Order: sequence, then structure tokens, then C-alpha cells
Amino acid sequence: MQDVSDIPLQLACSEIPEFVKTIAKNELGETETIRKKCLDDLKEKILSEKSLISNTNTSFLLQFLRARKFDSEAAFTLLKSYYKHRLKYPSLYQNYTPKGYLKIMKENLIKILDSRAEDGSAIYVARFGLWSPETISFQDLLGFGLLCNEKALDYPVSQICGITSIVDLKNLSWSHLFHTSVSSIKCFVSASQDCFPIRHKAIHVINNTSIFSILFSVIKPFISKKMVERIHFHGDDLKSLHQYISPSVLPIEFGGTQGTFKNENFYKSLLDSEEEFIHRNQFGYKT
Repeated sequence: MQDVSDIPLQLACSEIPEFVKTIAKNELGETETIRKKCLDDLKEKILSEKSLISNTNTSFLLQFLRARKFDSEAAFTLLKSYYKHRLKYPSLYQNYTPKGYLKIMKENLIKILDSRAEDGSAIYVARFGLWSPETISFQDLLGFGLLCNEKALDYPVSQICGITSIVDLKNLSWSHLFHTSVSSIKCFVSASQDCFPIRHKAIHVINNTSIFSILFSVIKPFISKKMVERIHFHGDDLKSLHQYISPSVLPIEFGGTQGTFKNENFYKSLLDSEEEFIHRNQFGYKT
């Protein structure tokens, strides 16, 4: 049986295709029996953590179990890290709902593409070179990036197949670097790498220049060896990017055939999730 899709999946696919079910079984060890047992185990562990009030919705807990290949102990550790991150960086989550980032949405900087990669992973795109530090804080930029990833994880296919990232650094300048901070970078890397239930498939950096080399030297110590090995630098060679991601799912700006970089569909789905994010923000460690 094939392990990839012949036709690009849409981000918001409502059903799990057979090839994705095969990935879940072969890569994650997911079966109906294992799923039920591990969900029960995880819920018991949550009850034992007296200071934690956690969301116990099945679809939410499955994110953590799938991210840790149904090792319920590892999933529980990840879940605690998820909530502890909110405790450690309260300002990041102060307005952590889609409507809290309306200003950033208007800038068209970050989104999840409408179509998935060939392996079923959702494609997260961040165009940091277009960021205007004078109007948008670095913390808000990073917070919105986390929010977008979290929205992508609402879909079971994303939980199983993971997320592929494209970081576009065209027009990155010294001004951008002056408005970043080591603490904010460490916060974001910690969240996306160690606290959120994301299966990172790959990170593709395009239009990177010598300025980014300086920034990456700051970021790299915080990134795990496993993650570093999944980072690919393409410069301005889009054909190099296309060796990993088909142009058939990419916007024109990345040498693709999906029209210009637009965000209407994804941002609408985000705004439609406002109440869900408000609900999620009610959970966490007691303070």
C-alpha cells in the first residue's frame, strides 16, 4: 500500500484517508485498542496531578499521545510542559485568541497553506522578512505563530502526519534583528520543540542571507540535534525547495501554482475558532 497521497489533501480534510491511517499504525503504533488504553492511562495521570486543571477532551489528548507515539508517560510529560509554558510566559498568552492577533492577520505574514504536502503534513509558512517591528512586537509575532500551529493540530491528519514549515527571510534586515531578543527566541523554540504536541517533519528556510546566519547562531544552541538535522537551507533556489515540497501546493511567491499568497480561508477558520481558544485558555496549573 502506498504511504503518500497522489492528490494533495486539503488542510481541513474532514476524514482521515487510508494512507494516513497506515502512517498512524506503522509510525505511531496507533490502533483502536492502544488508543483507548492510552487515553484512559493519560486521564488517570492527569487526575494524579492535583495542581493541574487540564482539558480532557479526547481530540485534545490525542494530540499529545500521537506526538509521543502512544507512550502515555511521555505524552503526560509533554502535556505538563504545555501548561507549564503558559505558567512561565504569562504575557505571551495574555491575548492568546485569534481576535487578539487581528493586526498581524492584516499583514499577511503567517499562515497554514490550504493544501498539504505529499506526506500529509500541514504546511506552516512564516514570512519574517515582511514583519514590521514598528507596528508588531516580536512577542506577538511568535505568539501568533504558535496559535497557527495549534489550529493546524485541530485536524487529526496534522497530528498524525505532522507539520512542515517554510520560513521565508526575503527582505530580512538589521532592523529585524535589533527588535528580537534571546529570551523571546528561547520561549518560542521551547514551546514549539518541547511543549506543543507537534511532529516537526522539516523546516525549510528560503531567501536566507548572511544576516540570518547571525540570528541562527543565537537560535541554534536552543534547538535539539534531531531538529537541527531537519532544517534545510535553500537560499533563493526555489527548485531546491521543490525537491521536498511540490509546486502544486505552493503559492506563486514560492514558485508554485496555487495563486498568490492569500490567507482568507485559514484566517476565517481561525476566527471561527475564537470561542474554542477562549475555552482552552481556562485550563492550566493553579496559581
